[in-house]
Amino acid sequence: MREGNSLMLLKRLFLLVGLVTVLAVPAVAQGPAGTGRTTTVTLTLDEAVNRALAQGEEMQTARAQYRDAQGQVREALAGALPQVNGSLTYSRQFASIYQSLGSGTGSDTGITSLFKNSPFGAPNSWNASVTASQLLFSAGKVGAGLKAAKAFRAGTDAQQRETAADVAFRVKRAYLQAQYAERVLEVATAGLEEARKELRQVQLFQRAGTRAEYDLLRAQVDAANQEPVVVQAQGNLDLAILELKRLVNVPVDQDVTLATPLTAPDGTIPAVADETLTTEIERPALTAAEANVQVRRQILRGTKADRWPSLSVQSTFSEQAFPQQVLPFDARFRRNWDAQVKVSVPLFNGFRTEAQVARAQAALDQAIAQRNTVQEQVALDVAQARAELKRTGSLLAARRETVRQAQRAMHLASVRYANGLSTQLEVSDARLLSQRAGMNQAQSTLDYLVALAQLERALGRPLPLERKPLEQAAGTNTEADARIGMTNIPLGSQR
Repeated sequence: MREGNSLMLLKRLFLLVGLVTVLAVPAVAQGPAGTGRTTTVTLTLDEAVNRALAQGEEMQTARAQYRDAQGQVREALAGALPQVNGSLTYSRQFASIYQSLGSGTGSDTGITSLFKNSPFGAPNSWNASVTASQLLFSAGKVGAGLKAAKAFRAGTDAQQRETAADVAFRVKRAYLQAQYAERVLEVATAGLEEARKELRQVQLFQRAGTRAEYDLLRAQVDAANQEPVVVQAQGNLDLAILELKRLVNVPVDQDVTLATPLTAPDGTIPAVADETLTTEIERPALTAAEANVQVRRQILRGTKADRWPSLSVQSTFSEQAFPQQVLPFDARFRRNWDAQVKVSVPLFNGFRTEAQVARAQAALDQAIAQRNTVQEQVALDVAQARAELKRTGSLLAARRETVRQAQRAMHLASVRYANGLSTQLEVSDARLLSQRAGMNQAQSTLDYLVALAQLERALGRPLPLERKPLEQAAGTNTEADARIGMTNIPLGSQR
């Protein structure tokens, strides 16, 4: 009886464990909000940029480089401050030539007693010392090192902002390309539905005997040809989403929803506000290039300082004890305190200093050439960005009108075909033209928004934008091209 009760209890226990496992599986699959991989991440354009700036590996590297530059500034400053070091030394002497002196007398007197409390004859020695030194004159080498470190920190900070601007631009471009791929998928899917709708209509007409078999075959081929277009559009969307996930650090197996549409429902587009067209360029790359010149200039100054003497002062305070036992608690400590003034004069080092000065001068010349190259490149980037914004704005306005005309032509072709006034080939051509116009409009919208982001990237600052009707914005861009100046970028070599 007991065995039967135990078996029944064991079966109930297994049943309970199985029930709990089955009920727990859906909860584990779904996961808590914000932790499970199946949770959909909804991102606006600004949220995607902020996420990449906060979690991206490139920004983490840039921030680490800036912290390293801050450490170099503190390290250079240390050369101008007093240097204080303390030490505690214990020495054990196992054998000494002074131990045998006076041993013939059989007493602890004579010459041996003179050395037992000295570094020569004492078996144990303790030395506690504090040394302080201060550099008084180095011909400006310490000051040059400090200025070079500060310039390097400023350049690293500018490079960090340049990296942030580049990351923001690439995220914006990836986000817009994903939205474009999604829009192309919508157009392709709508085209497939339209082709299937035409096929169903032709099938009805063919059964009624009002259309030839050729029309039916043509409609079937058109519907079949539209399916690979949808598959290709879906593949492009998946790849674009993967690229965006990589930039914003979203797991590959986590779903992402893009909340910022490619086009606004009211038909407006962002455009540069008029009052911002004449502001100066604030490209961090210019600051970083100029900071690099200052670093090289100060390094040259510090290298030239090696030709001159240096002056320093040093003082040492020490307490010494020579106990007979290991620990010095009962021993008598003897004090010593001295100071030194040191003048170091470079006489001849095999022309090493002259070679270092030549290398530092060459590095300065290279930094100046690189700065001038950056200035020219920034000027070219801004000019190209303005021209691209003007071109894409005008093209977008033209594409929108083309879409209206193509949609109207497709509607008329469908009506004519339903009334027997045209062929199915005309309807198919009109549908393909309308689909192509829709994709071209999406491409033009993508190009315009990317060009706008590229202009912000080239100028090195966010542009205050306002939404305007398409035709108005295109006109504004034309005016902007004439008003944005480049006079604030100095060209040419400057020393």
